[in-house]
Amino acid sequence: HGGNVTSLVLVPSMAERFPEVPIVAAGGFANGRGLSATLALGADAVAMGSRMAVTQESPLAQSTKEAILQASEHETLYGKNFDGIPARVLQTPAAEAAMKSRPWLPVVVYRSFQAARQLNIPLWKVLPGLVTQWEKMFVIAQFGAATEAIMAATVDGDVQGSGVQFIGQCQGMIHDIPTVDELVQRIMKEATEVTQKQHESLLVEDSRNSTQEKTA
Repeated sequence: HGGNVTSLVLVPSMAERFPEVPIVAAGGFANGRGLSATLALGADAVAMGSRMAVTQESPLAQSTKEAILQASEHETLYGKNFDGIPARVLQTPAAEAAMKSRPWLPVVVYRSFQAARQLNIPLWKVLPGLVTQWEKMFVIAQFGAATEAIMAATVDGDVQGSGVQFIGQCQGMIHDIPTVDELVQRIMKEATEVTQKQHESLLVEDSRNSTQEKTA
């Protein structure tokens, strides 16, 4: 889930406005280059939800992991008709149908009640909110209604049928299913190499400028 401002703009903006607050950047990061870039933008750490989801330790269904490996950065859909909150999902038949229009009210309420029962939430806790805080509760109910489709993808691995899988555009940079340890080591190694290369490039450019000033 996310808003309308991209990470490239949001991270430095937040770092400038709230310098005393630790910032964890998320959205579009999946490798060492991304880590190096977001630290340069002013973040203190990075979250890689999509990348970590496609690891050996991740509980995400294997067939869903493999579907993500085959997808490009273009094969996602963004909108709020699925669960009520702006989100990006893997482009699948079910996702395309879910994103086309806001679900019908009775269907949302019915499915939200089903989700409440599955989560052992008493219905008497849901009903008052539907009456007194309709707009907020509709969003919550819509999210509850989406639970079945989310579980179909994440648990059952049914991404070509009824499942809808949350994913970022960085899925286009995910090409394997490593262990978490292997992934972290790879990310840190790449980030270190990229940062060092950038530092060396800046030193060369600074030296060149100094030389030009002396000969001028």
